[in-house]
Amino acid sequence: MQNRVAEQLIALSRNAHQHVDLDDPADYWYRLGQRNAYAHAVGLTLSNGVDDVAFTVADRITGALSDGVHELSALTMAASGRAPGDPAPTSLTWTGPQAFKAAYGHLPGIDRDYGMRWGDRHEQRISLRRTADANEGLLYAFDPTWDEYAVISTHAPADAVETTFTKALQVDVHMTVPQFAELFTSQLLERSSSMQRHPARGVEL
Repeated sequence: MQNRVAEQLIALSRNAHQHVDLDDPADYWYRLGQRNAYAHAVGLTLSNGVDDVAFTVADRITGALSDGVHELSALTMAASGRAPGDPAPTSLTWTGPQAFKAAYGHLPGIDRDYGMRWGDRHEQRISLRRTADANEGLLYAFDPTWDEYAVISTHAPADAVETTFTKALQVDVHMTVPQFAELFTSQLLERSSSMQRHPARGVEL
């Protein structure tokens, strides 16, 4: 229900943006206000009313619209902060080893495994593949029973994965992969909000 409402609000924000009349100052500011209000409403919906996160989500939507992104699916992805190659956590796609290797086998790195304890059978594995000097990598799950893989994120920040893992152990040491993915997405939103509140400062000479 929450996602459906968010999609409807994103569509309203997009429609307001598309109908802006640049030759009419009054209409321009009116439509722009509508767009921003709907975008902020999306943020409030997805963040359960947390203002800082809501502003972050709204900025992502309005920024994407300003960049010419108008497809609802792309705007929804932008709102969540996911990269284009990242599937939605609630709709992870499981594929066989050949398909997984064909799509991601070229990615270099060493797997950091987070245990084979996940899921209803307590045997699915979650791993992060990255090189030693990389700050992000491929976050994926493996199901040994069905010999299938599911990609959670293609550009997962290592520190966010570590934090997600720690929180997951505190909540449920056998949580499902989609639940882990949801927790990871929440961590990214929280991380993005924190970075916006405390931006990096340049070195003063």
